[in-house]
Amino acid sequence: MPVLVLASLLWGTGLVQTPAPAPQVQVATEPVRAAESDAARTQRLRALVEAAEKALEAEDEETAAARSDEADVLTADWSLELLKQAEVQGLLQRLKEVQDQITEEETPEAEPGLKAPDEVVSISGDVLRAEQELVRSAEQGATYDYPIDLNDKVLTWVSLFSTAKRGFMENALGRASMYLPMIRQVFAEEGVPSDLAYLAVIESGFRNEAKSRAKAVGMWQFIRSTGRIYGLTANAWVEERRDPIKATRAAARYLKRLYEITGDWYLAASSYNAGPLTLDRAIQNLGTRNFWDLSRSRWLRTETKNYVPELCAAILVGRNPERYGIRIAPLVPYVYETVTVSKMTSLTVLARCAGTDAAMLKALNPELLRGSTPPGTYQLRVPPGKAMDCLRQLAHMPAGQRLDFKTYLVKKGDTLARVAKRFKLTAEDLLAANDLTAKQFRPGKRLLVPPPPAVAVEERYLASGTGGGKALADRPLPPLPAAPRDLALPGESPEKVEEPVQASASVPLQPAPMIPAEAVPPPVAPSPAPVPPAPSVSILHAKPGDTLAKLARSHRVSLGELMRLNPAAAKTLHPGDEVRLPSGPGEPGAVSEARTHRVQRGETLAGVARKYGVDPSDLKAWNHLKGDRLRAGQRLQLSPR
Repeated sequence: MPVLVLASLLWGTGLVQTPAPAPQVQVATEPVRAAESDAARTQRLRALVEAAEKALEAEDEETAAARSDEADVLTADWSLELLKQAEVQGLLQRLKEVQDQITEEETPEAEPGLKAPDEVVSISGDVLRAEQELVRSAEQGATYDYPIDLNDKVLTWVSLFSTAKRGFMENALGRASMYLPMIRQVFAEEGVPSDLAYLAVIESGFRNEAKSRAKAVGMWQFIRSTGRIYGLTANAWVEERRDPIKATRAAARYLKRLYEITGDWYLAASSYNAGPLTLDRAIQNLGTRNFWDLSRSRWLRTETKNYVPELCAAILVGRNPERYGIRIAPLVPYVYETVTVSKMTSLTVLARCAGTDAAMLKALNPELLRGSTPPGTYQLRVPPGKAMDCLRQLAHMPAGQRLDFKTYLVKKGDTLARVAKRFKLTAEDLLAANDLTAKQFRPGKRLLVPPPPAVAVEERYLASGTGGGKALADRPLPPLPAAPRDLALPGESPEKVEEPVQASASVPLQPAPMIPAEAVPPPVAPSPAPVPPAPSVSILHAKPGDTLAKLARSHRVSLGELMRLNPAAAKTLHPGDEVRLPSGPGEPGAVSEARTHRVQRGETLAGVARKYGVDPSDLKAWNHLKGDRLRAGQRLQLSPR
């Protein structure tokens, strides 16, 4: 996603504090520098932003780009507390505008996805009517959990996908056959419309190795700052933006957060492309939240104006490709087992242990940047049925045979920083690879040198000496359970459902019974699943300002379930519209059993609202509060009187 997204709009209630960056390892011969204050850092950022703006005014794009890159390096390891400060947010917004201008003035390059930088002329007349008839025929009663407006812009992109861009679509949807079962499952777990899986067509064509000229990486095209906020680590060993499962989980959470901010899936998708601040500025200037009105204004770039029509068309074509004349060669679903590798080990060694080849391990673990696992413990994915053999081999392997690295003899005059830079590592990474401290680095020491990265490690990482942190996901991502065989999109027949993605099987080190047969299910003819009884529902009427996300929070129900029960309201909810809420046994309660709350010392309005799953503004309205301050002993109503 080619934008600099400001962190302040993306913090949800589930975010945790990012740990302070690890201290830099100092070489004994170098003086230890005092930690720089937040005020000094902010002043340095201001100087770089102002220098970039002046260079852009003087039409010196090269200097502007250099100052912009320096600002990226400077902020790469800043804590979330510092990024939250209003002064820093304003500087980052100005930096984003500089970067947008530089990107627009560059010569367009071939991008991995289909984000169109130029205006596309809509079809009209008989061609438009013919295309609409084709879409109506292809749908055949299919339903979608993402809103589709069948207007001339969407139909134009449908026509392009089935004609001029047919080759790209065939390749992209072929790759999609490998990942769609996993993506749909993750999106279902996170409460995101499963049709949004086809957003990866626009972003990257379902390619994990995709990288845009704006340095967005992976299937979901995260820039480094947004990836960091949503728990994706980047260092000299791994780039989690390239990992299909971790990045999909992050994309689902990001899209869900954008929907909670905007209350509209078209605006959420536009924010994914342009950034929430850009979209909010367009809404404020035009006074409308209708995407099609925004798309006719000058406040959005052409790429963002094309984004929603492209996505709607990708969903229509991706759901029924054969009806648009697109031929797909399906790939084997992304299935694997996991092996816990306790020490850094070469992929060639692991491939021999697993009875496969290094290329297969790289395909299953695309986040690995070098020809080995990183220092420390790593969960390696191996082909189904290979985990037990791999673990048995590793259990009896001497430590000296785990690495096939080259060696380097430290010479007189070498410094830790210089040697690390020579091999495209940071000082910390080089020390970790050799289990050394900075004091043990001295002439005559023989070092193991990891292989060069298979893909370019971002220079900003090497310059800043930090690998990025985890914000949203300090907890590990849970393994995916086996997907049910009836995991079909609404309107699809069970015969079209891809094979399910498998959970990563944790295999013990000691000999154990055979891996369960369900780890790799035999091909069976899928049968229609029994239809579960419809849950009982209750009806309420929307009030001004209500959105499904807001109602889901206030009534403590799943956003995904609320969208399923109210497909028409997923796009726009008007005052007075009926909203169906699940209220049967086993469903989340429509309202918390507690009706009142006595304020304890130190509690805040936001904290009480979060505790009971209600909106702070509703809590203020129900209790006739003029401000956000609470007093100890005060009793609050938790629902309308």
